[in-house]
Amino acid sequence: MGSMNNDLKSKFLLRTISAATTLILLFFVAIYVFVPSYRFEEPKPFSGKYIHNPYQNLSNENWCHYDFRDSLMDFNISSYEYGYGLSQAKYFCLDYKSKRKIDFPFIQNIHFKQYNINCLNKKSSLVIPTNLDRGFKLREIKHLDNYRLMEVISPYGKHLEYWDAALSSGRRINILATSNLNEYKHSVVVNADYSDKDLILKSLKDGDFYAISYKDGSNLPMLKDLKIINDSIYIRLTKVAEEIRFIGQNGVVRDSLQDTNQGICIFGNNDSYIRIEAYFDDGTTIYLNPIIRHQYQYFFDPSLSEIMKEKTWLMRIVFVGVLIFFIKFLLTNKKEKSDEDKGK
Repeated sequence: MGSMNNDLKSKFLLRTISAATTLILLFFVAIYVFVPSYRFEEPKPFSGKYIHNPYQNLSNENWCHYDFRDSLMDFNISSYEYGYGLSQAKYFCLDYKSKRKIDFPFIQNIHFKQYNINCLNKKSSLVIPTNLDRGFKLREIKHLDNYRLMEVISPYGKHLEYWDAALSSGRRINILATSNLNEYKHSVVVNADYSDKDLILKSLKDGDFYAISYKDGSNLPMLKDLKIINDSIYIRLTKVAEEIRFIGQNGVVRDSLQDTNQGICIFGNNDSYIRIEAYFDDGTTIYLNPIIRHQYQYFFDPSLSEIMKEKTWLMRIVFVGVLIFFIKFLLTNKKEKSDEDKGK
């Protein structure tokens, strides 16, 4: 009798473990299968006869430094980092209404990453890909859409090649520099008062700010002016720079100036975008957001990805069909075993 009870307990335990394992596997399969498939526009450079300069109407009265990982709560801007899976794709979410708790635990291709960006955008004012070299491939950055900033500079390194890959593919992306955990401090300099949360967020979206890396925070150089005059970019800084670089398509240095605080670079007809880096003799570096070409008089960002509805629904129907077949198989198998036990 005791042996029979032990057998029943063992069978019950095995069935419980089997059922729990099956449910867990089905849950993971479900969250993967129900992600939409996306169609991405082929990467192509910015083009058009119009030029968008985010600094064109800049005021220089209110430059303020912000570290978007250390001190955001001081400005009443909520933030958190999303990304719990093994793929290490992470996103910094600003001004969020609620946190997204579900992530894809294992591999993530570009469709999962685009889906996460879209979902996070529904709950946050800004979604910023981070951990770039470990969580994203360069070819994915050329296609991903629906985000405005990228954490190009962090305590873990500089990822300027990711920024240039996105810009060279026609994605208007602004720079974010964060944290001060190493020798250099990284921050963004926004033309907005610390108390004006909405203006700070608007500036981050519009791109009329810049990033800066420095050792000593006293007497830092600042952007004084950046204008488009005819076909030329005119820049003026508050201090003499050791070098000013004008960087264009595919991260190629288009022009450079030495030992000056101002200068001009021609924005040629073949230039899709130009961004500027200014290097100073004390190790300080300023990174400006890109000046880009566009096709229409009124500038807007086109949608560069869309859901492939037919393929998405086909995948879901196939999954539901397989699930029904699997459940039916389990129930039939259970019934046959029950009949065998009764026969014995």
